[in-house]
Order: sequence, then C-alpha cells, then structure tokens
Amino acid sequence: MEPLDLENMNLTVKAAAAAYPLCEEWRDTSEGSVFHLANMFLFFGFMGGSGFYGLLYLFTCVTLGFFCSTLWAWSDYCTTDSFLWSFALFGVCLGQVLHVAYRLRSVSFDKEFQELHNCMFKKLGVSLTHFGKIVACCDGQVHTIERDHCFAIEGKTAIDKLSVLLSGRIRVTVNGEFLHYIYPFQFLDSPEWDSLRPSEEGVFQVTLCADNPCRYVGWRRKKLYLLFAKHRYIAKIFALVVRNDIAEKLYSLNDKAFDKSRHRYDLRLPSYCHMPGTDLEKADVFLQVPVQGMSSTPELHSLLYTTLPSFPPTTPGVPAVELNATSCEEWEQTHHLLFHLGSLSLLLGLVIPTTLGVHMILLRLLLMTGCGLFIVWATLYRCNLDVMVWNVVFLVVNFMHLFFLLYKRRPIKIDRELRSVYKRMFEPLHVQEALFQRLTGQFCTIQTLQKGQAYAAEDKTSVDERLSILLKGKMKVSYRGHFLHNIYTNSFIDSPEFRSTEMHRGEKFQVTIMAEENCKFLCWSRERLTYFLESNTFLNEVFRYLIGKDITNKLYSLNDPTLSDKAVKKMDRQPSLCSQLSMMQMRNSMASSSDTDDVLNQILRGGSAGSSLQKSPGTKTSSKMKPIEEGMEDDVFEESASSKSRRMPSTSTEDV
Repeated sequence: MEPLDLENMNLTVKAAAAAYPLCEEWRDTSEGSVFHLANMFLFFGFMGGSGFYGLLYLFTCVTLGFFCSTLWAWSDYCTTDSFLWSFALFGVCLGQVLHVAYRLRSVSFDKEFQELHNCMFKKLGVSLTHFGKIVACCDGQVHTIERDHCFAIEGKTAIDKLSVLLSGRIRVTVNGEFLHYIYPFQFLDSPEWDSLRPSEEGVFQVTLCADNPCRYVGWRRKKLYLLFAKHRYIAKIFALVVRNDIAEKLYSLNDKAFDKSRHRYDLRLPSYCHMPGTDLEKADVFLQVPVQGMSSTPELHSLLYTTLPSFPPTTPGVPAVELNATSCEEWEQTHHLLFHLGSLSLLLGLVIPTTLGVHMILLRLLLMTGCGLFIVWATLYRCNLDVMVWNVVFLVVNFMHLFFLLYKRRPIKIDRELRSVYKRMFEPLHVQEALFQRLTGQFCTIQTLQKGQAYAAEDKTSVDERLSILLKGKMKVSYRGHFLHNIYTNSFIDSPEFRSTEMHRGEKFQVTIMAEENCKFLCWSRERLTYFLESNTFLNEVFRYLIGKDITNKLYSLNDPTLSDKAVKKMDRQPSLCSQLSMMQMRNSMASSSDTDDVLNQILRGGSAGSSLQKSPGTKTSSKMKPIEEGMEDDVFEESASSKSRRMPSTSTEDV
C-alpha cells in the first residue's frame, strides 16, 4: 500500500459562510419612494388616539401604510417574506377598519336623537354606546303632538312612561291655571315619574297641552326599569337628570317670588308654594333652547386608491434581471428570525379586539416590541439605514403614547375622609380620580363643627362664601325655630343657596343650619370653585346635575322622615313645615292664590302647609307589573349597608 502524499492533497477545510452575516457598513442605496410613502402613512397612523374616531383614523392610516408596503415588497424579488407579512398586516388592519366602522355605524342616530345626546347626555360623559341602549329602549321612535292637542289630561291620563320634548313648547296647567312652560330637551313628566314607586300606578294631576307642533321621545315605564336593572350606570344618569329637571321646574316657578329685599325665596320654605299666579302665560314669545355643537354624524368617505405609476426598475441600457441579481444576491434567502418576530409582534398587536379595556396599552406595547426587533434586524443583518431610522421614529411615537396611557391610569391617592364622597357621588358618573384630586386639592378645606354650633344663621350668614358637602355627622335645617329637614353625610349642605343666589348681591341664608352631632364637612370657596368649573365643562355639568338632584332630595325630605323614629319622637321638636307634600303636589300648589304672609303665619301658629295635600287618589299599587327592586331606580346618594345600619331606622331621603 502506497503512503499518502499529504503534501499534494488539499485537505484544508474552509470555514462555512455565515447564513446571516453581520453588517460591517450601511448599504449605499436607499429605498424607493413607495417605501417612504408607506412609512409616512404608518407614522401618521401611530399618532392616532383611542375612541371610535381615533381608532378609525389609526387603522385607516396603518392600512394604507401596509398596502404601500405590500406594493414595495412585491416589486423586490428578494423580499418574498416581506410581501407575505405586509399583506397579512394589511388584511388585519382592513378588518379592524371595517369592524370599527360597523361599531360606529351601530351607534349613529337620527338628527333628533343626536341633538338629544349633545344637549342632555354628552356633557355628562355618556358614551354613544350607552346612549344607543337608551335609544333602543324607546325603539328609536319619535312621537308628534299637533297644536292644541294634549299630551296628558288632568285626572285622566295614566302615568306609564317618561318623555323628553325634542321640539316645540308645552303649556302646563292645573285646574285651568297656568303653571309653567316646558321647552326642548326638558322632561315632560319628571315630577310624575319620580313621585311613583316602580310598583305603583297613578294619573296626571296637571294638563300638558302643545302650544305649537311638538315632537318628543318616550320610554315605557316597565322597559326603562328593566334597562336600569341591567345597566347601573344608565340608572345613575337618569336619576341625576330627572331630579335635576324637577329642581329646574320648581325654580322656574319660583323666579317671580321675591321677599321685601327683592331676593328669591328659598324653595324649602312653605311660602313659595302659595305665591299669586304670575304673568308668564301672557308671554307669547316662543323660546327655543339653543343647541350648540350639534352636527350630524359624519359619513365615512370611501377611500380612493389611485393606481401607482410604474417606476422604471432599471437604468437605460442595462437589463433588468441583471441589475436585480447584482443588488439582491446576498438577500435571496428568507430574512432573519428577528424580522419574523418583529412582524409577528405587529400582527398580534393589531389583531387585539378594540372592545378590550386595555386594548390601546397592549397595542402600544406590542408595536414597541416589533419596532425594537426591526431596529436590531436592520442594524445587524439588513444594513439598511432607512429601515432603522423609520423604526426608531415609530418606537419613540409609541413610547410617548404608552407613557401617556400609563400616566392616566396611575394610582391616585385620595384622602381617606374624601374617598367616601368620591365613591358615592363622583365615581358613578365616571369622574376620574385625577380630576377629583384637582377639584379637592387646591382651594378647598375640611372643617369641623361641634354639636350645637351653627353652620349658617338665617338673615345673617352670607351665601357668597362657600359650598360644602357633609362628610360626617348630621345637621338640622330650621326656619324661625321650626324644623324643616335633616342633612346627612355625602349630601350638599347649602345647595339651594348655591343654585338660587348670585354672588356679591348681599343675599343671606333664609334658614338656619345647625350641627346636631359633631360634624366634618368639605368646604369650597364659592368664588374660586365657580371659576374652576367654568374652565372644565364636564365637571361643571356634573356639579350642576348633582346640585339639582340634591335640591330635589331635600324637597322630598320635607316629608319629615324622622316622625317614624321613636327616639326622635321623644324630642321637643315641631313637625316639618311641609310634611306629606309630594313633588307633584308641591308643583301644583304653585297655582294657589293664597296670600304668602297669611299662609306662613298660619303655619308658624301650628298649622301645616301640606295638611290638606294628601296622596293622589289616582295612585294605587299595580296588579300587573311586578315590583322591581328599589335599588334599580338608581340613586347617586344611595348609602352602603354599613352606613344605613348606623343611621336612624326611619325612612331616608333616598327611599322617598
């Protein structure tokens, strides 16, 4: 056997070339105009926000961006996997656009319902989705009343629905005497609705007649209570707007009632119930509530795609295939794993359902992850400066959006003494903790009153100084030594004064407010609070409705709920001045022509302003409708079980 000639044999093993060599320098050539156009669309899309229109804008721009990216990838024979990923991302984004457009279409309404949302619900932060459930409850029907036709007849028409006037004007009379007008976007029958329990039936005690052609929307009583049972937030909103509407109606009746100093009477005093009839019925001027910011739902314009002109792939005189082979020889294989992981991250982020609560946070996180992977891939393996720079821009934009979203969701520490007020009054109306902290953190203080000390004295304390919410304890409101009602925790102390008086006019409290227990209350400077609310439309509306509802609750509490408490019966206390006075009767008594001072003097001598006003004979328990749980007719001031157990076992203001 001959020996091997190792010298003549070439046994040197050459190192295998790396499948994905690392970049040593950037590529000299830049990408074409289609590539940059695609990234511009992506940039504008990533700048979009949340909400229906924000999502529609985001996915529309991103869809156009991936469409252009698909065209760019198709024109490059070396990026087949880029084409497939771009096409998949384009399909996902197009599906999201159609889904968001369908959701937007499902919450688009006729012009009249859109105006109703803008005037009554939008300022309170009611979304189009929730408003859609409200519209569905009335089957989207709008009813018409011809001129001089009646919506309700005194003593005959049953109270079986709740209605809002959309256009026209309604005259309200009792026993042929004029009470007040109802204008657009006011409830037609809020006193009747609120004076009956869910299991009761009754008839109107007033006549509602159309002064001109009117249109209104109405909800059947049973269907509306079932809606409240399913959606607690909608129940809270209706409880707020209905009782605020009642307060507005009573104040409109009280506008002509002045004392000797030309100041309006406090609604809680019995004297206002017996003012002579006003001359409002002589006014024939038709008042139309101005509608601001109303516009029909914008139509979705179809996207017009123009055919991209063909770009000459080669320079004159050079064959196209030869140039492509020269520029793409190193990139004919599939892209590195980092590219596929980045594309998968984008796909997962864009496919997340938009109905998910944390959809935008997850979307921004996955977009940032994908952009980071693309940056590493373009820097180490693709050697493409254009891809790297664009993805750095996308990473920065998505990081800014993610930081803002997380900042909005940061935990806000609310003082322990204020948390109960926030949970009971503001959180159910979707007031954010940060906004509540701004409201309470700068120009309000927590003050205390010892038992027996006065918060306000009638005809002495100015109404210009403050607005307060009771945090702890109980207060008694009286007039000339006669008991009116109590004020409990999580209720405004001086809401009637805040609503009915103006600053810098020298007006005084017409009642005395005394601490019956050691009390603690949250106090705002009235002037500074007014300026703050003027700068925040949403919070201004929330305050307006909360105060209106609180005033109505105080008027209900004039029925003297303490009379059923054995412990309180032993106290030396006069009965309430307006006991057994329902809201319908309180409104109807406005037409009385009794002299104010005579009625007041009679009451102070021991009579009762409402003794002759008993429960409506037309009210009875329904045998057809099963009683719905009282909690379903939601009350923003509803107490927790623990606080109810500590309170006196009498009928509370919320139960009336």
